Amino acid sequence: MAHRVEFRPLFADADPMNVVYYGRYLRFFELGRTELLRAGGHSYAELEAAGFHLPATEVYARYRRPAHYDELLVVETGVGWVKRASLRFDYRILRGVSGGGEELLVEGYTVHGCVDRSGKVVPLPEWVVNIAKSHVQSGSDTGGGR
Repeated sequence: MAHRVEFRPLFADADPMNVVYYGRYLRFFELGRTELLRAGGHSYAELEAAGFHLPATEVYARYRRPAHYDELLVVETGVGWVKRASLRFDYRILRGVSGGGEELLVEGYTVHGCVDRSGKVVPLPEWVVNIAKSHVQSGSDTGGGR
């Protein structure tokens, strides 16, 4: 099951034509994954306080339609897979359309490894695995082929 968060791009997220700059979608992806963890009862801050970090090792985004400053958008976040010391978050950025429904603007994923404070690869904490497994998407593939 995917987790959904509504948000509006800030003025700083847009170019002079009020179109969201392509690099800002990585920040929207981060919003999605941090709120997915929070909805599971834990936070990224808690993860870091326990001595764990989840650096990104791979990023993919496919841009289908532009988003604009101050539009109401949704980041939908699921999990593609969970391994011993890594996991993949899958994302869809959506915009509501008149008459109901939603329009897909961007889809993508990020892969994260789990490391300790010294940078050594370590197993994911059990609570992260549990939250992630509760959001695994069946047949998950956002087009990156990995």
